[in-house]
Amino acid sequence: MKKSSILCCILLLAACGDPHDTRVPADISKWRNTVRPSLQKLTPDEQALFAQYARRHTILADEVGLYGDKADPIPDGMTIGKAIKEQRDYIAKQQASEPEGKKRKDRAGKQQSGHDN
Repeated sequence: MKKSSILCCILLLAACGDPHDTRVPADISKWRNTVRPSLQKLTPDEQALFAQYARRHTILADEVGLYGDKADPIPDGMTIGKAIKEQRDYIAKQQASEPEGKKRKDRAGKQQSGHDN
């Protein structure tokens, strides 16, 4: 009886854990049991950011490796929260490095369509 109540408490704590702390295995075949349940607890924005990160470090890393370049796989110890932060930083860096002319063109398009931020 005591063992089953301890097991229930452990399972309850695991279920209530922060999904951002979930470790992301480099082997994508292990994600079904580890990553997927945590992803379902994230906001749609966070899910999209994680999907972009995962694609960049799995599918795109494999494609880059085909051309002889060094692939950038998911590092050991990566968590969902770190992956989301890295993807946000990556997007910000990409936007900051866009040519100024493209930025102006994008802003002009937004103003014409009435979506000025």
